[in-house]
Amino acid sequence: MEIEQLIQSIQNQKKKVESDIHSAEGMVRLQQVAQEYKGEYELISSEEIKKEIDSRPKKQMHIMGVPALDELLGGLREQMLISLAAHSGHGKTAMGMWITEKYKQLNPIMIALEQSAEELIEQRTENGQFVPHFYTNKTYAARVKPDWIEQRIIEGIAKFNSRLVVIDHLGYTDCDKKYDRDPEPLRIERKMQDLKNIAKRWNVIIIVLVHIVQLDESIPPSLVSLKGSSAIRQESDKVILLWRKNKMKGKVRTYFNETLFSLQKNRWSGKNGNLGLWFDQDTGEYTVENSWVAQMEKLAEQEEDF
Repeated sequence: MEIEQLIQSIQNQKKKVESDIHSAEGMVRLQQVAQEYKGEYELISSEEIKKEIDSRPKKQMHIMGVPALDELLGGLREQMLISLAAHSGHGKTAMGMWITEKYKQLNPIMIALEQSAEELIEQRTENGQFVPHFYTNKTYAARVKPDWIEQRIIEGIAKFNSRLVVIDHLGYTDCDKKYDRDPEPLRIERKMQDLKNIAKRWNVIIIVLVHIVQLDESIPPSLVSLKGSSAIRQESDKVILLWRKNKMKGKVRTYFNETLFSLQKNRWSGKNGNLGLWFDQDTGEYTVENSWVAQMEKLAEQEEDF
């Protein structure tokens, strides 16, 4: 019996039992109708779901091969939506490119929107940096909708067995046209929900790059700094915030190569934490250098004690 027929049958039964649908006679009739429903959305027990999960091959947690980062992140698995956020110039795109290289076994897709893929590759080549392995859209697309992203993902799965997608960045994606009049926070919520649904539907990992709104670059950002909507953190399975060490010299801000990698939401295990990285501008590689972050955390704890 289809769900629509079930609803109609229940409505018919309600009409027959005008006095009280919860009467003994009414409930018996309702139970008889519901017993016939065996469709897609049938209710089943948690024990049945666990039994089904146990019968499947165990899902793999994909690791980067950088022990300190793998311990912090706990690995990535298909169907995750991960937000990677930072100020402009603090390394979002560089980190996204590095991640595609570390997960090249997943045949990653780079959906380059802020800059074209050609521009990204030229820039890295001219700077002597490595060019990671990824697949990307041949023609530059300035603004795209979820359907367009989904089509690229389907193509990547069919042609290359892709399992990881990096989107640079959220601000260049649009909702369906019917939501054009919605307030911006609600539009962002819909975009994040669409991306999460795509990740689940096609069994891929999606990493979306996000800007932040915090004006003071001298201190590391927090979850409240995410630009536009609290839905970014609500819909994400993991939220990673990057912060590049910097200071003001006169009226000019100088940036250093130390980068804070801060996992501030981790739906899978609840484990959060910070890790210091060093960005090599000559190669485009990141390496772990945590001593300065450990010192920052120690000073912060001392300040809290006063």
